[in-house]
Amino acid sequence: MSTSTLIPHLRQVSKKALPKISSLPSTLLLTRTPSPILISKRALTSTALKGLSVVPSVNPLRQYSTPSLAIQNEKTNVNQAPALAATAQDESMNDSSSQKEKQEKRISEIRDAKLIFNQAFKNVQDIHGRENMKFPKEIIWLMGAPGSGKGTHTPAILRARGITNPSISMSSLLATPECKELINKGMMVSDGKVVENLLHALLDCEPEVGVLVDGFPRSEVQVECLKLFHERMHELRKEFKHTPLKDFFPRPTFRICVLYVDEEISVNRQLMRGKLIQEHNAQVMRSGKGEIMEERVTDFDELLIRARYQIFKDHYSCLLKLSKIFPFHLINAVGSIDSVMRIILKEFEYQSSLELEHDTYEAISHIPLATKIGIHARQDLIRRLEHYCETEPDIFSKAVRFIDQEVSPMIARHAISGQALVRSDNTILSDPKIVEVVISILSERGYAVTMDERVHETPKRVDPKTFEIILERTHVYALNVRFPQHHIQPLEQKF
Repeated sequence: MSTSTLIPHLRQVSKKALPKISSLPSTLLLTRTPSPILISKRALTSTALKGLSVVPSVNPLRQYSTPSLAIQNEKTNVNQAPALAATAQDESMNDSSSQKEKQEKRISEIRDAKLIFNQAFKNVQDIHGRENMKFPKEIIWLMGAPGSGKGTHTPAILRARGITNPSISMSSLLATPECKELINKGMMVSDGKVVENLLHALLDCEPEVGVLVDGFPRSEVQVECLKLFHERMHELRKEFKHTPLKDFFPRPTFRICVLYVDEEISVNRQLMRGKLIQEHNAQVMRSGKGEIMEERVTDFDELLIRARYQIFKDHYSCLLKLSKIFPFHLINAVGSIDSVMRIILKEFEYQSSLELEHDTYEAISHIPLATKIGIHARQDLIRRLEHYCETEPDIFSKAVRFIDQEVSPMIARHAISGQALVRSDNTILSDPKIVEVVISILSERGYAVTMDERVHETPKRVDPKTFEIILERTHVYALNVRFPQHHIQPLEQKF
């Protein structure tokens, strides 16, 4: 077809195509290109008109001026709309269903935990008696990835907290043959059995000094049981508060400590531990000296090691829930033993807000800490000096004159010793403002100053009528001034 006949034909086609284009949705999905392109109706119309005005160029018209393409895409979008809407609705329903399932599972876990804990507590209470449910005041719950060094670092934690009770290892409590079989298979012992054994072990401790529990909690149910145990200890404390047994039911203090290492380090440490134990036992067998160490199945099978680590990962999120309730210490245990121990000691420093009774802490908490009292002391010192110099120059000049006349000579006399005791009966020191300025000036100059006021009473006469001894009172002010001591190297005579 020639160009002269093509133009009228295209115009005729465009008249039929443009109404279709105008009736298209505001956006259109084109799928002719390798990746779909989303264009607007305005762009589509203007491009078609532009293509019709350019006669020699025919290829662009193949994309936009053919009515079948636009109509086909329009029909496709219309037909797909119900399916897309249905898909979106299904996804929304699936998400809602998934959230509902998680919520129901959470409710079920909490309900199961209450049943498990209440039964375990009742079993233990039936044996010991309620008045003998005396648990340690402070309990540190130590958790960690396999091979993170819980056994290695336990003594450091005990020293930091002054705990003399032997630590409770859950692996030792669950050392029965049936428990060992489950553990060797990478499985876990039932939560009811774990909780009951733990409560018995806690009652065997001295309640006054605290205890460390290694390996609990390890599951969602055990986390809930720990919360319930904390609540039960508060209930016992409230129940026996006004009885002679109140000292045996103090306010409980729970701390959560998690030692973390990544999976590869965990695997390598356990395999290395198994190798060293084997070598040690072989040496004991050859020499007949020493003790045989227990060889754990999980220290030789990498698959079991990774299965144990996966269990730790699966239950780590439930441990994080405890961080919202109790003091939570997450410790990076990848470094050397000494570096990890330093971190542990820092984490477990004394914190009065966690250990004192609430009423006691509230009564003294307004008193500033010694470590923070000097944070803004320098700024306050400068502010005081500027204030007195500008607003009360008379007081400021009296303080400077007193230092020049009575303090500086004594400091110069004791320059080598690093300390001077200045006694004065100057009456200007009875003014608290002058005393404040004197101490501030000396502090600004680098001296550490303390001041003490004493009253000396001297008998002067006796009242002849009443025979009362009349005393004369004299105020003596003592300033203890300290500064860096200067060391003099003795001269050695050489022959």
